[in-house]
Amino acid sequence: MQKVADNPYRLFKHGWLRLYEKVIDQNNPEFSKKHFYKLLRQFLQRGQNKNVLRPDFHKQGAPKQPRNIANKKVGRPRITTVGTGIPITDEIKQLFREAINKYYLNSMRMPWTKVHDLVLLKFRKQYPTITRQDSPTVTQLKHLFNMEYKAIKTVQARNTAIAFEKDVRQLTSTATAQVLGPGDRFEFDATIIDLYLVSEKDPSKIIGRPTLLIVIDVFSRLTAGYYLTFEPPSYVLAMMSLANCLENKVDVCRRLGISIEFEDWPALGLPTAVLADKGDLLTHQADSLINVFNTRIENAKARRGDAKGIVEQRFRTLQAEFKPYAPGVVTTETVKKRGGKDYRLDAKLSLRQMEEIIALLIYKHNLKGMKKYDADEGIPDDLPYTPKDLWQWGITNRSGALKSYDVEKFKVLTLPRNTATVSNEGIKYQSLTYSCSEAFEKGWFIRDKHRTRPQKVEIGFDPRSTNKIYVFPLGQTSQYWIAQLTDRSRAYKDMTFYEAKLSMQVSKLANSEAANANKDKQLSADEEIQKRMESAEKHAKIGSKSASNSARIKSIKTNKKEAIAQERKKRAVGSNPDNDPKTPPNNVQPMKRQEDFSHPDIPDDIYGDED
Repeated sequence: MQKVADNPYRLFKHGWLRLYEKVIDQNNPEFSKKHFYKLLRQFLQRGQNKNVLRPDFHKQGAPKQPRNIANKKVGRPRITTVGTGIPITDEIKQLFREAINKYYLNSMRMPWTKVHDLVLLKFRKQYPTITRQDSPTVTQLKHLFNMEYKAIKTVQARNTAIAFEKDVRQLTSTATAQVLGPGDRFEFDATIIDLYLVSEKDPSKIIGRPTLLIVIDVFSRLTAGYYLTFEPPSYVLAMMSLANCLENKVDVCRRLGISIEFEDWPALGLPTAVLADKGDLLTHQADSLINVFNTRIENAKARRGDAKGIVEQRFRTLQAEFKPYAPGVVTTETVKKRGGKDYRLDAKLSLRQMEEIIALLIYKHNLKGMKKYDADEGIPDDLPYTPKDLWQWGITNRSGALKSYDVEKFKVLTLPRNTATVSNEGIKYQSLTYSCSEAFEKGWFIRDKHRTRPQKVEIGFDPRSTNKIYVFPLGQTSQYWIAQLTDRSRAYKDMTFYEAKLSMQVSKLANSEAANANKDKQLSADEEIQKRMESAEKHAKIGSKSASNSARIKSIKTNKKEAIAQERKKRAVGSNPDNDPKTPPNNVQPMKRQEDFSHPDIPDDIYGDED
């Protein structure tokens, strides 16, 4: 080939035969024309240097191909370990496959050393004559695995379906690529902050860990709204955080004693869609958000926090900001551990102070540049990748102004809905009675069969307060009446609906226990009443024989006057029936009573006697 390398005929295929006859055939007649053509083609294709004529060593050895192994073990002999080992036969391979499928390819994530131990237990039963030193090694087990099993199948098998989709699966896009501009989609989530707070009135009282709800714009990463409370996450709190999106953040910060410019936190309005967990907004109560405010609700799959990774990451960054210096932070060190300190006793911040810190951290993040922001096409190169600048640019060039509504009206219209009953007493919901002026004007509570009123009415209620409900007389509309708690239910004022329900249950239980405890006494009273009724009937039979029925009826007026006189004498103030002198014997004639000129019994003369 050295003689051919400089010959110009090598570059033309029709000249290859002339080269072969002139150079090769004369010097080495055993060199075949076919082999010459192969080497010349390889020489030209691979760069025309002497190294390209080397054999294709990478094709030698048949890698990844099964081999027919005899009784002799293949591979490098052992140097630092005892024994010679054994060849891996088809029977041993099948033993390896069973162990891999059963112990390694599952979500228990068993390590190779443990899988190898289980293989050896079964191997010794099948081959008791082979010593421990010559048993299959963990390297041979791994080699079979690498030869026969694919990596993606292994990863899927060693992770649960949810863990694979959330943490391991291949990512092909980003959240920003799926939105057009600011307000196209907000991500919402709630978390329990790793910090204990104290009472604002009495700092010695430890309250507990608060709940933080955050709403973030996907396009700009600007925090559109938040809500901090001690209550657990719920649909009502989710609506409170969305209501915060409708508030001017300058006014919100002013109430907290913080002064900012509107350009530094310009979020104001409702989005086109809200992405949240199923537990937060997957409820029929959120229908008003769709029907009235035209905001689409998107729910992430269960246990898939990666579906809204932007807001999940914001929780981590916010807490990372205050954890190093905030008192009362939850640590991994247990209280009972020797030397461990109870972090709950270090709590110093109140809910109001914590909200001020959260607002300042959000304000700080709005001004911070994002190094890894995946910018969409069309965004200017000189635009800073800060949330506030991306929001303002997107509002101007992409989405335009967001939908704006009255905050209080939004809170009312997004309250949980239910059905209440209308009765003469008022509007009854969960055994509580409400009334409003509009219902009075329509005569809903008139106690007459000719009045007209609905039997059921749709209402909205705040589970945190029983003081008022909101009546929607026309159903799914934005018109509502405010109904206040009536005096009939005043015992449950300033309670939550849960507390009122619990109080009613306790009251019913107490009444039931009292009724059971007094039942024997009530039955004894009934028995005594029955005895007196029977005694009166016996006595009446004896007296009825002395006079006729007509005479008895005519004497009613006279008998009543005599009974009243005797009763007055007996019950007059200062009289004591037990100390009165005994009646005189029959042979003594009482003196005639002198006239005392007292007033007559006018009621008897006017109204007469009862029959």
